[in-house]
Amino acid sequence: MKLKLIHKLLIAMFACAALVLVLITLVTRVSIGSGFMDFLQQQERNQVELVVPGLVNWYSEHGQWDELADNPREFYGLVFTALFQGSESQSGFGPRWLEGQPRGGRGPGLQGSGPGGRGPGPLGRNGLPQRIFLLDADQSPLVGNAPPEVDAGKLLPVTVDGANVGWVGVITIRGFQLPEEEAFITQLRNNLLIGLGLGLAIAALLAWLLARHLSRPVNEVAAGIRALASGDFNRQMNIGGSDEIARLGDDVNRLSAALREHETARKRWISDMAHELRTPLAIIKGELEAMSDGIRPLDKDNLASVGEEVKHLTSLVDDLHKLTMTDAGALAYKMQAVDFNGLVELAIDAFRGRAEGKDLQLDYSGAERDINLQGDEQRLRQLLNNLLDNAVRYTDSGGRIAIALSKSDNQARLSISDTAPGASEQECERLFERLYRMENSRNRNSGGSGLGLAICRNIVEAHDGEISAEPGPDGGLLITVTMPLDQ
Repeated sequence: MKLKLIHKLLIAMFACAALVLVLITLVTRVSIGSGFMDFLQQQERNQVELVVPGLVNWYSEHGQWDELADNPREFYGLVFTALFQGSESQSGFGPRWLEGQPRGGRGPGLQGSGPGGRGPGPLGRNGLPQRIFLLDADQSPLVGNAPPEVDAGKLLPVTVDGANVGWVGVITIRGFQLPEEEAFITQLRNNLLIGLGLGLAIAALLAWLLARHLSRPVNEVAAGIRALASGDFNRQMNIGGSDEIARLGDDVNRLSAALREHETARKRWISDMAHELRTPLAIIKGELEAMSDGIRPLDKDNLASVGEEVKHLTSLVDDLHKLTMTDAGALAYKMQAVDFNGLVELAIDAFRGRAEGKDLQLDYSGAERDINLQGDEQRLRQLLNNLLDNAVRYTDSGGRIAIALSKSDNQARLSISDTAPGASEQECERLFERLYRMENSRNRNSGGSGLGLAICRNIVEAHDGEISAEPGPDGGLLITVTMPLDQ
């Protein structure tokens, strides 16, 4: 069974949360016992510190430990007295309680610090007084059951007049001896397990909510992409936020808008192309049927009319072929160093005859020095011919065409400005579309297929340049071409 995205997110987030909770619980369960034991041992050490002042006073009076070493009962009396006096608890035990205890303080009453030897009380926990021992300055045993190996770091020094005369220590208990301590640790560990269960339940709920929240925009984007694949370019997604998924939704919306524009352009292109092909074919068909039926004579003039339509149809097909090749990048561009200034001058000389035939003034303002480009000479000639043909064809008689070539910022700049008729800003934005012709020139008598400027744009872009159109200063059209210079 294939898991959905929401299930994968749910499993991943819950697994991460569960792993963290389980690790924390295990580490806490392992460390809680040792931590609590360290706390109890530190408490005992604090209580043993209460014994040190009494031993200091005793040594100051006697000057040596021999008498105390021979009388353990007196040592434990000092211990009991110090523990009672240092405790805030008011207990009924005191030094008199020591009367009747065997020598060495090993009586049953010393097995605890309270009645029955249970509870920490003022005398500590688990028979603390019995576990206290005294060592001399060389850490040799004097009183009490000192262990064979003593940890010097846990001994408390007995200092008299700046000299270390002995050490006091306590036997450490390993593990919990009292039921209350064991019950306390057990309760803590059980609470940890309860907390773990609650944490896992909350983690599962939060993981499900978060997975649903994250998967919803992803599913919406996926649905939008499926709609695009099925041809529905009008669907727009509204995904809030500024994260990567929201930006992906915006990108899909832009893609949908671009595809919608391309689809509209494609339909318009097919419609325009059908119209452009239908018109000359209809004229040819009508002329031939008229001559065949004897309505019009089969003479040279009528055949010339048919020939003109065939010529126009052939030109249209050729332009379509060129446009298709430039669109697909099928044209072989042979890039080399080209004198662009020289190419412009040759193109202008080639069009002077046509310009004079329409009573047009053709002016050229070239650069003082050669302008060298990395380009395909044949395609650049085609570019210049199309631009000049467009200017001569659509400029009214008696007008003027100004061509200027300059260079700045490592770029060559060619501008072609003519006189009326002009073009609006909206028309200039569409001039480079296929088969587009302005309203005041949209007639077959002006010639042209409406593909020349589209081919020009493809050639300029193939040379890493830019081409634009805008209303000209002389009331006509201004076309500007910029291309990088040869470094």
